[in-house]
Amino acid sequence: MTQKSTSLLLSILRAAHCRSTHHHFAIDALPLVGTPAGERFVGHLLRHHHRYLAGAKDPDVRFRDFQNHVIHVDDGYWGGAPRVAHQWYDRMQRYLRTDRWSDAAHAAGVLSHYFTDPIQPLHTAQTPVEKVLHRPIEWSVTKSYASLFAQWQRDPSRTVFQLSDSPGWLGEAILSSARVAHDHYETLLEHYDLQKGRSDPPAGLDNVSRGCFAQLIGLCVTGWARVIERAALDAEQGRNKPLPTQGVTLGVVLAGIRVPHQVWIRRVEHSVEQRKIRALIDEFEATGAIEKNMPSELRVMEKVRNIYTREREYNRLRAERQNGSMIRILQSDDVEDAANTQEVDTTTASLTVVDQQPATIPFVSPQKGNVRLRVEDDLVDAPSIGEKTAARFAKLGVHTVGEFLASDPAKLADRLATRWITEETLHAWRCQAILMCQLPDMLARDTQLLVGAGFATADSIAKTKLDALHRAIEAYAATYSGRRYLRGAEPPTRDRVDTWIGEAALALVRQKRAVSRMRNAESASDTGSKTDSDQTSRAA
Repeated sequence: MTQKSTSLLLSILRAAHCRSTHHHFAIDALPLVGTPAGERFVGHLLRHHHRYLAGAKDPDVRFRDFQNHVIHVDDGYWGGAPRVAHQWYDRMQRYLRTDRWSDAAHAAGVLSHYFTDPIQPLHTAQTPVEKVLHRPIEWSVTKSYASLFAQWQRDPSRTVFQLSDSPGWLGEAILSSARVAHDHYETLLEHYDLQKGRSDPPAGLDNVSRGCFAQLIGLCVTGWARVIERAALDAEQGRNKPLPTQGVTLGVVLAGIRVPHQVWIRRVEHSVEQRKIRALIDEFEATGAIEKNMPSELRVMEKVRNIYTREREYNRLRAERQNGSMIRILQSDDVEDAANTQEVDTTTASLTVVDQQPATIPFVSPQKGNVRLRVEDDLVDAPSIGEKTAARFAKLGVHTVGEFLASDPAKLADRLATRWITEETLHAWRCQAILMCQLPDMLARDTQLLVGAGFATADSIAKTKLDALHRAIEAYAATYSGRRYLRGAEPPTRDRVDTWIGEAALALVRQKRAVSRMRNAESASDTGSKTDSDQTSRAA
């Protein structure tokens, strides 16, 4: 792909095909890609630019899953952007491995939207003032994009965006960027001039606002360029060969043919958007509120937020009403002792639960066989928990595997106050640790692959057919996260997966027997107590 042809195609796309900031982010990141693998991927994105740009807007116009476009930083990083971004990243990798270049370009465009949206400050919180200014500010940025991008390019302190090497690197990048963007949230609301923005959108942004947006635009395009580079490298490693080189001559021709149509669409869309913003401002000036002309994305977000808030409060009240139920983590010999002594003497820990149900047994560790993790082991021995993370838990009084399993993930996440250790992450780690305690000869990476592939319990493993489970694990092992867990090792063989299914079935049997023995012991204890009471009454 020649530099001249590429520059010509980029110029055509910027001039006629880019109708929104998301289109600009997707296109302006491409010249910043600097790795050989990334440049090969860029060739396919430019060849299929129509699908790439369509994907960059589909989350807004087709999917309309607006709750996945945000990260509300001060509300526990609420929002689904990291989760959905990982899903689209894995989908894009599948397309790249199977030579589905057009679909891969579309998936890349969709991913670019979920990646860059949380880097926009107005997507990091929601306040009454922001509901009024959200659409006008975004419109001002759209109409000022060229000058804001040029301002960033002139800035001598250019943005440097580095990705981590951890399995959750994509989510970490989104969360970190959202934190940076959120620092500008109040500033942008305070400095926007609504009256000037109504008649002349660029005039609504003062020098402070323009400086903030120029920096964030640089963060978006450099960050997305780094993601493209990482995606191309992952794809080539998964294919065991380089991506094929794609020329851009046909892309130039197709982009040129579509120019009149794209210019017409942009003119219509911009006219419609301008009328909507004027109607919004008129309603606000007349009533002091926005109801009839509230943007649909904000209306959806408000409903989802209200549901989320009510559910959180409901769960909090239910947790407060619970009566201190106990969850017992038993070893096999503990169960035998319980049956013989009519008393369960085990490691117990109080745990907040939603329902007021009798004590249950989450798992029973076998005494025979090579079980690589037990509840009395140090937490650092559990899957996914290294020395630094274990030290964080130790500060909270959580030192062993058993103490970790007996802790409530939601409360533990709040106490840790670490943005990348979420309740969902802790739940996954908990499932990994339980599987390693339950099933003999399980390695940490085995449990990570199982939980990552969606098989987080012995029950789900035991009830899945061998072929289906093996295919699911192989598919997950081919993802970036799966390869990070394997660390160069080969994915588990079909025979090894078959062994896991058998061991999981045995684990269920052990658990059922343990529950039965506990119930018998408790029943015998209750009967004995009643007999003693009757004898005492007769004696009296």
